[in-house]
Amino acid sequence: MFARFLAVAVLLLAATGPAVAQTTRDVRLTTADDMAIMATYYSVERDRAPAALLLHDLTKDRSEWADFALLLQRNGIAALTIDFRGHGESTRKLTAAGPVELKLQDLTGRDLQDMLLDVEAAVDWLQAQSEIEKNHIVLLGAGFGANIALRYAALNEDLAGVAALSPGLNDRGIRTDDVVRQLGVMPVHIFVSGNDPFAYESSKRLIEIRKESGRGNPGKELTVCTGNLHGAAMLKGVKDLPQYLLTWCQQALAGTLRPEHAQVPAAPAASAPATAPSPPKK
Repeated sequence: MFARFLAVAVLLLAATGPAVAQTTRDVRLTTADDMAIMATYYSVERDRAPAALLLHDLTKDRSEWADFALLLQRNGIAALTIDFRGHGESTRKLTAAGPVELKLQDLTGRDLQDMLLDVEAAVDWLQAQSEIEKNHIVLLGAGFGANIALRYAALNEDLAGVAALSPGLNDRGIRTDDVVRQLGVMPVHIFVSGNDPFAYESSKRLIEIRKESGRGNPGKELTVCTGNLHGAAMLKGVKDLPQYLLTWCQQALAGTLRPEHAQVPAAPAASAPATAPSPPKK
């Protein structure tokens, strides 16, 4: 099964080739409610490029995705990382009385809900770039960002797929159990540590809900890693996980994870000796 998994990735790489020039630039986005969102764009030198939007965890910032964004870029996938409102450099909001500062400690439940507007502004920006293929964008979220990613994806069928690292059923009022059924046949994958209790139990339940809905891909939407790392920390501490996630992105963007093509291997048990699925050998 891993051989088939690798074969698709190799074919995609052969078709796209690596990025010729690897550049990054900071961009400023404006949301529908006039929040200034700072982002970093990892461009690739090709036409009709696929892209990934990366969402960080609560209290973190866009830098936690920097290494993985570079990995995507080196493999021909453009990436955009953003600072959610109240995080990192995204602290300025325009009001009728002039600009005001929005600090992390001042965030309300409404502000957390409005982070969906941050994602909307980022997706709109990506789709407006002439080099980006508008229907070839995947959404990846870590921790709280995973919950935001799942909620946004449930309302946006244009996405090529959504991957969630350590989601929760309800994280500070941002639920996932009420929307996961709405993801339909969109490629979905959840990555979680077996010793991260809340995220692990939440992830299992989300997969159960997908199965109950008849829309999921049983056995092929959950990867359980050993250890207790949470969110994007897994990408640094779980051996081979970045390559595994990269391959999932490549397959989702190639359209091979739709039900009629799905080839993602079944999730390993939490007690598996390897910390993550063994990567396909080249």
